[in-house]
Amino acid sequence: MNSWIFYLILAAIPGVIVFAVVYKYLEILQVRRWSSAPGRIVVSTSQAREVSRGDPNSNDTELRSFAGIEYEYTVAGRTYRGTRVSIGEDMGNFEVAETIARYPVGKAVTVYYNPNKRDHAMLERDLPPGMFKAVIIFVVALVALIAGAVVGFGKLSALVTSLVPNTGNGPFVAACLGFAALASLFIYAIQRNAALQRAWPITSGRIESSGVHAFESRDNDDGRLRTKYRAEVIYSYEVAGVRYTSDKLGSSEMSSTVEKVARRISDRYPAGSTIDIHYNPANPAEAIVKPGGRALLLLWLIPLAMVLLAYIAAQ
Repeated sequence: MNSWIFYLILAAIPGVIVFAVVYKYLEILQVRRWSSAPGRIVVSTSQAREVSRGDPNSNDTELRSFAGIEYEYTVAGRTYRGTRVSIGEDMGNFEVAETIARYPVGKAVTVYYNPNKRDHAMLERDLPPGMFKAVIIFVVALVALIAGAVVGFGKLSALVTSLVPNTGNGPFVAACLGFAALASLFIYAIQRNAALQRAWPITSGRIESSGVHAFESRDNDDGRLRTKYRAEVIYSYEVAGVRYTSDKLGSSEMSSTVEKVARRISDRYPAGSTIDIHYNPANPAEAIVKPGGRALLLLWLIPLAMVLLAYIAAQ
């Protein structure tokens, strides 16, 4: 019974993706029936907004850059103003400069609006070509990967059980080795990403504000909400005439239940001072102050410890 629950949890991952794709497709079909009206761009600039970090156990947020596009359109003698550009979900830090360049102030545009709620409008009602095909390929590959992992673990467990002296611990040894292999892949990806960040071009940035951000986080052990603190250093920088804002200092955002720890970090970045910013040349909205260094090598202790634990259990 427990194994079936495990399989259902794994199947839920591609299931959620498929549900999101179907929901978005139905939304596109609905939007295609909307009316259209001529409009004009009245605001075209970059904006900074707080968004959720995506942790279901926390209400912590982060700062991301968005293309702030506003347009006016008239329906039945009444003027409306809209801000939504695309039917796709804008999560921030994506095509900020490209969107601003595509919709400069004063440009005439076609606005698609809901005839039943005329203040609901957008400029682009189609997803990028090939988007659905790419998602389908991703889902198929994900299902194949999950199925392969489930079947592969069974075979690995049987093989390990036949090889180790303590056959009763065979499945546990196989689980340790599998976790070590998975952790190694993640650590390699983290270190590769850090190496790329260290090679990013550097520009000068300005500290806009520096302080401590408090948020609630649910404890995994007892389920209680606890107040945590992290340094909140907001800085701005410019690339190719576009201003970006971010609060990302390092590869991992450290938080603590002790406010003084976060305060000690934020004090290193006084407001008004200038700092060097590493930014992604392919997506300048993505930036970091201190890319990961040699300290990331310590992460390899995790798979090493799992291999050592597997060896002890095998004996």
